[in-house]
Amino acid sequence: MSTHFAIIGNGAAGYRAAKAIRRADGDAQVSIFTEERYPFYLRRQLGEFLSGNLTLPEIIFQSRNAYRRERIDLFLMTRIASLDPPDHAVVFTSGQRVRYDRLLIASGTRAVPFEIPGLDLEGVTTFDTLARAQEVRGAVKDVRQAAVLGEGIIGLTLAESLAARGIRVTQLVRGERFWPQMLDEQTSLRVEGILEQRGVTLVRNTAVRAVIGAGGRAIGIETADGKTLPAELVACGCRRRPAVGFVEGSGIDVGRGIRVDEALRTSHPDVFAAGDVAEPAAFDEFGDEGAAFCWQRAWTQGALAAAGMLGTRAEPVFEAVRLRTVIFGQDLAVIGRGHLAPGGNTDAVELHGERDIYRRLVFEGGVLVGAIVFGTGESVHELNRLVAEKASRQEVEATLAVTTTDARTDLLPTTFARHCPICAAELVVHHGTRAGAVLACGACNTDLVVRWDGERGWLEIRRP
Repeated sequence: MSTHFAIIGNGAAGYRAAKAIRRADGDAQVSIFTEERYPFYLRRQLGEFLSGNLTLPEIIFQSRNAYRRERIDLFLMTRIASLDPPDHAVVFTSGQRVRYDRLLIASGTRAVPFEIPGLDLEGVTTFDTLARAQEVRGAVKDVRQAAVLGEGIIGLTLAESLAARGIRVTQLVRGERFWPQMLDEQTSLRVEGILEQRGVTLVRNTAVRAVIGAGGRAIGIETADGKTLPAELVACGCRRRPAVGFVEGSGIDVGRGIRVDEALRTSHPDVFAAGDVAEPAAFDEFGDEGAAFCWQRAWTQGALAAAGMLGTRAEPVFEAVRLRTVIFGQDLAVIGRGHLAPGGNTDAVELHGERDIYRRLVFEGGVLVGAIVFGTGESVHELNRLVAEKASRQEVEATLAVTTTDARTDLLPTTFARHCPICAAELVVHHGTRAGAVLACGACNTDLVVRWDGERGWLEIRRP
């Protein structure tokens, strides 16, 4: 009898695990259960979809027919009520039970809703799935003013996408600057500058008290200090937390996420977890914010979890990258504890390069514990490795010196466009880019290496 591999979640981790299992075991039964309305799509491209630059067929990466051809059973709009690990069973909200031999939980995150009046008004929306993005896209056609609540990745994507449509956007920032828990002051100022240049108005030191409505429709927001800001659309970029509700009471160890070992195995031997829902022990050193949500990490962990479920050994890849995104074309990465302020045993070094490139290196006791990179993705891979290896200041300086020296030679003499080998999104590599540079795909966030043979250029997936 064939082995049944069940997967909860069809995002980057779940999708990649299913594909890896099918390649390794042609006889296995592979099932994916997801609450989503659509098959696997490029979540990193939701902003491009909302801004009108992509159509629905272009953002959906894998059609239902593709799943059928690979004999992967896909169950859309399916909600999980609970797990019964001793009986090796998944229980649906319908009451149906499905048995499995190995289970992967790749359920991602859930939104933590704002607790304010007026969220039920027409014109108030959120943006966390393709189905939601479709609703927002349909609602913004005649909108001239919008307010964005929330400063996370979703809030940032909303502000960027709405501004790209020519809508006047106001975004509330709770503190004096953008993302103080993740970014240093210099990086915050750079992010804020880009947003404001593109037409986003930032209102600092402000929280929302309520959404104001008239005739059942949103017309603005009221701030905590009593001010009223007009808005025909109120977009909520809610905070995210690992989606672990259905796991509670199952006996599986849960902290902030589902606790896993370095092979992504949970406290139950036949249950694994990967992606944003997983809480590897290696993240503990980064504190409460350590288990950050990252497409690249989820993609990598999907393959690692599949290996564990198949009973094979895969070498875990240390990922200290807590944040990786693109803001109006500018790469931003936070690695380890890159946000730490100097003091005591901690020292920070700021490097300002050409083309508005900024790097911040954080050392603790002479050892690299974090970094922030803005404006380029070239050194992210190396800095992730150096944090993992607990490199000394001397080792870091030597590595970056080589990178800087290399960056002055072997520059591309022309601009070329190529498709990402993972998601097929088109990427433009500009004249003057260094051959060997590492760029992040704006769609799937995969690290890609720029190659040049003297006549033509291409992109390769960066290998660990």
